[in-house]
Amino acid sequence: MLSPVQAGLVASLGALDLSEFKKETGIAKTLFNKSQIGIASFLASAAVHGVAPRPGASLYLLPLAFLALAVLALVSGGLVSLAVSIGRGHPLWKVARQLRIGTFSDFGLTLLAWGLLGAMLAALYQQVHVWALFAFLAPTLLTRQALSRSQKLLDTSQAYAERERAVIRLVEQIREERSDERRLIAADLHDEILQPIFKVSLMAQVLKADLVGGRLLEMDEDLPALVDAAELASKKIRDLIGDLRASAIGAGGLSEALRKMVQAMSAQTPIVLHSEIAEVQLSAASQLAMYQIAKEAIGNAIVHSSAKNVWVRLTAGPSDVLLQIGDDGRGFDPVEDSPHHYGIPIMRERAAAAGGHLFLDSAPGKGCEVTVVMAS
Repeated sequence: MLSPVQAGLVASLGALDLSEFKKETGIAKTLFNKSQIGIASFLASAAVHGVAPRPGASLYLLPLAFLALAVLALVSGGLVSLAVSIGRGHPLWKVARQLRIGTFSDFGLTLLAWGLLGAMLAALYQQVHVWALFAFLAPTLLTRQALSRSQKLLDTSQAYAERERAVIRLVEQIREERSDERRLIAADLHDEILQPIFKVSLMAQVLKADLVGGRLLEMDEDLPALVDAAELASKKIRDLIGDLRASAIGAGGLSEALRKMVQAMSAQTPIVLHSEIAEVQLSAASQLAMYQIAKEAIGNAIVHSSAKNVWVRLTAGPSDVLLQIGDDGRGFDPVEDSPHHYGIPIMRERAAAAGGHLFLDSAPGKGCEVTVVMAS
């Protein structure tokens, strides 16, 4: 049996990864991988030799094999978690929870199989020495392949579940957006159309009273006012129809819709919403996409960020329009998977579908800013 130093050196030098030959892994990462495997193997062998100075001749070869595997798994996982935590600034416990090991049942069964194989290999090694390695090469590769397939199956299941949740969220957003459009159109009808039509109705009542009372001279004076009111109502209706054709979010376009949305949301939350909204020129599709993204980003900031302030800024450049939604909340790690982040891919897809780009800037404790750029 090999000493701890020999075991560490053999494991480090013998650790091979196909990505190294394809030049997909950098030198620093390759050295770290080999080093952590060597250190883990050294400590596993040291633990076994500490319990049994001559493990190959021990009657407790099987428990010693499981001890070596447990130390190897714990040290390897710990070193990898520590490296990722330092390199990316993530909490150590979060990194450890996200290690890719397949399902726990498959991982446990694989360790059990490797423990049995390791004990058998150690016993056979005493008889035929290095030839025992070739006898156990195929079963070892088979268990490794089984663990790899388990991880791929788990990744596929998670991706499917995430896509399903994203589709459900998209359906909910579409339902909300249709409701938003109806409210905006209703507001436009109330503000722009109701008053001229009311004036037509009022003047018609006046003319009716003139006719009943036989006041023909007054009818001559009131009739032009009725005609003017009818023409004004007709013009307002035509203008509104034109605005609705030019923009799917009501008369006044994106800028006016954003102002109304900020005003409505401000009344529903203690968070202070600051707005700086300029008049912009965009296609109907781009206006609708920007409105939908703004609604999602502001809603996320209000619900999830624990912010005190949210800023909404819409500006026009020489060749593009810029929408920025920022907050001073707790922020988050954009790389980390979270149920609260499903809206981000949807916002990116909306921006891309309208020919724009979405950028996300956030970090734990530093708030969040969503920036959308659309060509004008």
